[in-house]
Amino acid sequence: MIIEFLRNPKNTGSIISSSQFLVQEMISHISPEGTVIELGAGSGVITRKLATVQSVDTIYAYENNSIFYKSLTKINKTICVSDLFTMKERHQHQKVKTIISSIPFVNFSAETKTKALHDISAVLDHGGKLIQYTYLNRCPFGAENLHNNKLILTKIKKVWLNIPPATVFVYEKDDSL
Repeated sequence: MIIEFLRNPKNTGSIISSSQFLVQEMISHISPEGTVIELGAGSGVITRKLATVQSVDTIYAYENNSIFYKSLTKINKTICVSDLFTMKERHQHQKVKTIISSIPFVNFSAETKTKALHDISAVLDHGGKLIQYTYLNRCPFGAENLHNNKLILTKIKKVWLNIPPATVFVYEKDDSL
C-alpha cells in the first residue's frame, strides 16, 4: 500500500489500510438489502468485511489501480470494475441502497467531484445511503453539490482509532428535494 501511495498519492488516499474501527463504522450503516457498491476499494479491507455480511449478495468494487484490482477479484461475492464513470450506465436499472466510498474526493477537481456525485445520485435509490470517509473534518462535496443531487447529511462520526483519524459522513438520498 505504501508503494502505491508513493506512486500516485492523489489516487491512493492512504499509506496504510483502514483500521478495523473505521471499517466497522462504515459497515454499520449499510442497508440490509442485496447489492453494495464500493468506490475506491483499494486493498480490499472493507470489501473483505462486506463479503462476510450475510445480507450482502453482490459487491461491485470500483478500483482503478491495477495492482489492487487484481487482488480484489479473489474476494467472494465481488465483481470488480475499473472505471467509476461506468457506474451510472452499469447500475441504471438497479435500485442500489448502499454506496460506500473510500475515494479521496478532496484531492479531485470540482468538476470531477460534481460528475461523480451526479453518477452516485443517479444509481442510488430513494432512502439509499452514500457512506464516505475522509481524513479532513469537512464534507468533500460541498452543500450545494449535495443538494443538487438530492443528498442529505444524516450522520458524521470521527474515528480516532485509525491512522490518520478519519471522519465518516453518511448521506441519504431524498427524491423529494
